[in-house]
Amino acid sequence: MGDNLWHKGSSCSARRDNRGNVASHENEGFLLTLEMPSDPELLCVVRGAVQQLAAVVGLSEEEGRSVTLAVDEALTNVIRHAYQDRRGQPIEISCRRLGAGAAGHPSPGLEFILVDRGRGVAPAELHARPLEELRPGGLGTHFIQEIMDEVEYARTGGRNRLRLVKYLTEKETPRGS
Repeated sequence: MGDNLWHKGSSCSARRDNRGNVASHENEGFLLTLEMPSDPELLCVVRGAVQQLAAVVGLSEEEGRSVTLAVDEALTNVIRHAYQDRRGQPIEISCRRLGAGAAGHPSPGLEFILVDRGRGVAPAELHARPLEELRPGGLGTHFIQEIMDEVEYARTGGRNRLRLVKYLTEKETPRGS
């Protein structure tokens, strides 16, 4: 499958200043990098890390829960579809804080990049099923697109790369900026 692109609009550390806020000079650096096997039992670990990281960078509790849901759904899709439920396959997750105005970012935010070596998907297939279809499952893509401000998918060199971005709203006060 050639290069495809789709776009919608184990260390864990956050360096802090003396007030406990994420240090401003680290706002563009990686805050979290995980490598995990494709095992659904490990999703709870990632959910906990994402929820805490969202709070550290200043997302509201509600937004933190939403971002956690989006990342969880994306990882579930990797395990279920890219790896076809095969356990033990590699998934890389990285997260970084985006500073306002830097590299074209409209406001501070949080960026997640998920990389796997599973089966690729045609960008045309990356759409949510119609909500009026009453049946279980199939809403993960819908949730991801509704929650995140930017969603980009690319397949290059036998690797899938999904980029998810959530920007802080004006009500949210970014820590460390």
